Formats: sequence, structure tokens, C-alpha cells
Amino acid sequence: MSILIIYATKHGTVEKSANLLKEKFSDVEVVNILKDKVLGLSNYSTVIIGGSIYMGRVQKELTSYMETHLEALLSKKVGLFLCAGHPDQSVIEEEFNQAFPQSLIDQAVAKDVFGYELDFAKMNMLERFIIKKVHKVKESQYNLDETKIAHFANKLR
Repeated sequence: MSILIIYATKHGTVEKSANLLKEKFSDVEVVNILKDKVLGLSNYSTVIIGGSIYMGRVQKELTSYMETHLEALLSKKVGLFLCAGHPDQSVIEEEFNQAFPQSLIDQAVAKDVFGYELDFAKMNMLERFIIKKVHKVKESQYNLDETKIAHFANKLR
């Protein structure tokens, strides 16, 4: 079973998640769509797509990729994940539903939100200000749920 993990990340949390997922499988290729080009989907039986939420939206490059390759994605076993950390669970659910096309959500064998990481050292001043107001925190936090990642991987086996 050949697996492709396509992701987009701004501060690295989605990349950490993608690499944790990669460890759960044997034949995996990982592609950061913001840096590298996905050459094609024909060699993969499973495609995992992951992104993060900034200002209520997933990265536009990831959205564009899904829209362009939706038909091919729908012919694969699919997993969808986000890294997000809004304090209101209903907002996180809404963000997930807006991040991915509904037909892909319906097709997905595994779908989850893995949590978040707030690393002030990787944020600019405006990002730190917004995060402090929304999350009401004063220092960096790590809240990535590795149990959810393992459970997600098991669903795709």
C-alpha cells in the first residue's frame, strides 16, 4: 500500500503531524505543498491531506490542490486532518467542514483535528497578539494529540 501525505503548514505543527503519521506506515511519501510539487496520484492507493487553520481558513494552496484534483482524490482511500486550536469545539468543527470539499469529507476513511501548537518564537508580532487575545495565553503551548494521530493511522490500515 503506497501512501501520499500532502500537507501545508505555516509554523510546522502540521509537518510534525505528517511526520508522526509517516512513522505509522512503511511505504509513505510526504510532500509540503507550499514547497514541493505533487507529481501525481496514480502511484498511491491512499492520500492523506493535512492543513492548519489561520484566521478561520486552511492554506489556499491546499484548497486549490483539492479543487483541481478532486476527481482523482475521490478514487483513493482518503484521510483528512487539521491542526487547529480554537477554544470552541463547534468552531473547530465548522473550520474542518470549510477546509475540505464536502464530497472529500464524505469519502474520507479517517478525519480528525489533531490539536495545535502555539509557538510564539515562530510567530510574528501580529500573530502573537491575536493568539494571546483569542486563546488568552501568555506563553507557547503544545497541545498536539499523538493518540489521535495513532487512531487516525489505524483507521487507514
